Amino acid sequence: MLRNSSLVLKFSALFLLVLALIGGAYYLLLRQVYYTELERQARNTADNVDAFGKWVSQYGRVWVRDKAETRFLSQVSFGGANPQADPVSFYSKNPALAQREFSEVVARSDSEVRFRITSDNWMNPANKPDGFEAEAIALIKNRKLDEYAEVRDGYYRYARKMIHTESCIACHGDPAAAPRDVVERYGTDRGYGFKAGDVAGVISVTLPTKPLLAAAFGVLGPLEIGLVVVAFIILYLFMHFVVVRPVKKLTQDAEQISVGKPVELDANRFYQNTRNELGQLTLAIARLHASMNLAIQRMKQNR
Repeated sequence: MLRNSSLVLKFSALFLLVLALIGGAYYLLLRQVYYTELERQARNTADNVDAFGKWVSQYGRVWVRDKAETRFLSQVSFGGANPQADPVSFYSKNPALAQREFSEVVARSDSEVRFRITSDNWMNPANKPDGFEAEAIALIKNRKLDEYAEVRDGYYRYARKMIHTESCIACHGDPAAAPRDVVERYGTDRGYGFKAGDVAGVISVTLPTKPLLAAAFGVLGPLEIGLVVVAFIILYLFMHFVVVRPVKKLTQDAEQISVGKPVELDANRFYQNTRNELGQLTLAIARLHASMNLAIQRMKQNR
């Protein structure tokens, strides 16, 4: 069926096919760029969380002036400058507690990124890993990976391993040697028994994902679609005026020649060594026409 179709129809079908192939390549490229960007955001977040934890770890714990209702490990109070004033209280935060509060502040912000610290041997029940985090920790330990990521339930989930250092072992090593305020708050059942160099757990980062088609159309706006339409119109007009019309004209001329009628081929506008295929065809038909006229004249002379 397509074999007997017009050149314009064939060109239109070819254009749509090429457009579909380009669209497929664009989709695959966008998919690669999109997930690479999600991975970059997740890694940057993990870098910042890790840096913040190391900053706290170098001091063992930090002391903040806060309300007594918030979570803390221990408390100290000092007399204020005014003897009549209430004493000023400071509360200690270890690295895990500081990072957890950091994650909660980010969760309340406008940022789409969510993160937390978790372990398969958690001390605080609030840090118990969810399904992805438990699988990620197991894979990181069993396969000796540094990180693991996957798309799950509409989110990009990323996990990076954390290693216990000597400063961590003070709280997470032998429970008998752990600080009293840590034992009083969390007990001695979980979160202990680690050695320096052990995998402590993971920094878990969560990013929402968008359907790739929605992301694609978010990039491909009316202007880009309009440019594609304009490109199709330009190519269509080119095919019609530069290819189809001259071919139709040559077809009509050839039919006129076949029945012995005079034609004007307008072959003079082409050089003999032209590289224009339609020009070559026009010159060939002109030569054929001249040869047929010469043959007819000779036949008439020989009668």
